[in-house]
Amino acid sequence: MKKITLLFAFVAMISFLNAQTFLDEDFSDNQMPPSGWSIDGFPANWSASSSANAGGTAPEGKFTYSQNIAVTRLISPEIDLTGHTSVTIAFDHFYDHYSNPAPKLGVATRSQGGDWTSVWEIAPTGDVGPEGQLFDIENSDVGQADFQFCFYLDGNFYNMDYWYVDNIELFIPFSLDAQLVSISTPSIVSGPTPVEGMLKNKGTTQITSVDVSWQVADGDVHTTTFEGLALDLGDTYNFSCSDLFDYPVGTHTLDVWIAQVNGGADLNPDNNMLMKDINVASFSEQRKPCFEEFTSSTCGPCTSFNNQFVPWCNSHEEDITLVKYQMNWPGSGDIYYTEEGGARRGYYGVTWVPWLVGDGGFLGTNLGEVNGFYDASMENPSFAGVVSSHTLSGTTMDFTTTVLPYAGFENARVHVIVFEYETTGNVGNNGETSFEHVMMKMVPDAGGTTADFTDREPVTYTQSVDLNGTNVEEWDDLGVIVIVQDYASTVVYQSDYSVENGVFATEDNLVSLSVDGTPLPDFDPAVLDYYMELPEGTVDAPVVTGEAADENARVIVIPAPELPGTTTVDVFAEDLATHQQYTVNFTVIQGVENPLAAKVKLYPNPTKGILNISGFEKANVAVYSISGKLVVEYVDFSGNTIDISNLTNGIYFINIQTDENVVTKKVTLNR
Repeated sequence: MKKITLLFAFVAMISFLNAQTFLDEDFSDNQMPPSGWSIDGFPANWSASSSANAGGTAPEGKFTYSQNIAVTRLISPEIDLTGHTSVTIAFDHFYDHYSNPAPKLGVATRSQGGDWTSVWEIAPTGDVGPEGQLFDIENSDVGQADFQFCFYLDGNFYNMDYWYVDNIELFIPFSLDAQLVSISTPSIVSGPTPVEGMLKNKGTTQITSVDVSWQVADGDVHTTTFEGLALDLGDTYNFSCSDLFDYPVGTHTLDVWIAQVNGGADLNPDNNMLMKDINVASFSEQRKPCFEEFTSSTCGPCTSFNNQFVPWCNSHEEDITLVKYQMNWPGSGDIYYTEEGGARRGYYGVTWVPWLVGDGGFLGTNLGEVNGFYDASMENPSFAGVVSSHTLSGTTMDFTTTVLPYAGFENARVHVIVFEYETTGNVGNNGETSFEHVMMKMVPDAGGTTADFTDREPVTYTQSVDLNGTNVEEWDDLGVIVIVQDYASTVVYQSDYSVENGVFATEDNLVSLSVDGTPLPDFDPAVLDYYMELPEGTVDAPVVTGEAADENARVIVIPAPELPGTTTVDVFAEDLATHQQYTVNFTVIQGVENPLAAKVKLYPNPTKGILNISGFEKANVAVYSISGKLVVEYVDFSGNTIDISNLTNGIYFINIQTDENVVTKKVTLNR
């Protein structure tokens, strides 16, 4: 047995010594060419782009079209491959097609500065990717002390839009190597959420099982075993762990790692762990799906799309926001084109018209996709509130905009955009006779206002702009849209229209405060702090709810994370800036027994919807959401199960009240 163990250790050591990474480039230095690299032909067309179209993370390498028929190469540094006969290259890429014949895309190698030898080449006839490529190189350049490789384009650059490349790696693989590629759990969540991500086989041995573990701070380690896999070199697997991420409001660092591969240790632990900050939001509200359209009065296809899209928008005008940017092509383009619209085009990587963006992401220009996006967006809560008002005096417009975040947002952008509801002066040659929601001015410019937001800390912006010299046709036909957006990912947190001459209420009082559904008898709107003793044995904080004096105010309840502890009730007035906070401070009485607390059993937890319940004969059972809303109630209940499967996933409090005692239990619904 000892000899076998030593033999295994020797084989593992040989594999470790042979495995090596020679180059790893992800453009994180945000420079083009990267350090040590060079460009042969059209260097101005290569850039480090703040996008993630190749399938990795921003930034990435990008080649932009031009009116040339030629060859361009992005060339690696010289790499010493002395003594090696084979090397593996991996990269992510996305080719954005325009027309045929398209330029050929490829990877080539050379040594001693000699001629290039192609080792991978495609002649695309449409979009390619985003996809990963991984293959071995075994030609005569391998083994040389001055090995180089390049990414090249060869052909008509005008017949393409862009080529994106990222996560370039040249290496000799380990025999057993699983890489944790990404954590896909959203960075902002509002309740129990799966821990998910992607792993890849970077080794030569097929992976049949993987143990993935995760932990928050110094808490419990959660491990899920994924079996029955058949991952060969380069294959990926999207995983979802069995235990849910379920933590209080705030920011938590999530560590995820590969614990075992094929029942044993991974030979390359350096790529086994990632971490990600997850914000648990304090509140959420209805999202307004945000549409941004790039169009032109000289664009024929824009006419057929707008003939359908405009009536659709008019029928959904109360639920969505919309702004249109007129482009300076095809041909002479639209005369209402502005440089700000061009900057917005560059931000999204727009390559044709009509081009539709929904909540910051690309949409196809057909009503099927529009409706699909709209339905999904309406089901996706927003973690920010926005109110804005504006006034117009002559050609000067003044704005007051308040953003109330329900989680921490870093590097956000607040865009205030003036548009005209209908224009006719920019009629071109495509048959459209009028245009709706045409952008006139972005405030302060196309970059918006940069902001780092903190949960429940409203920020108010006071801005002014002179619209003289813009394309405004009718000064009484102007509107304003506000977009709050994550700059790096382009995701829109929330959008809304500004209200002309709007005045928003500042009422931030409660009219009642209830604990487990029972109003506090001594409640006074002017008194902000309350104290309550709970029976011995109480484990979970009671459900606190508040009713605002103004129905347009936001009431945000943050339950006490433990007992003794404090539940806070934040009330934000309609203007989102006026605010006060109520507290209910809980202590637990010592020496007084609550026999019901020990007897009540509630399982399974988490549940898919059916809860087994026992420990009492007759009680009132109430189910509250995490915000304190009563969602289900059973009066004089003596059954064995309750069904909450029709509710949305999240945390709920089950309040059980008999004639003598009250018990509240917390459960997680995860259907």
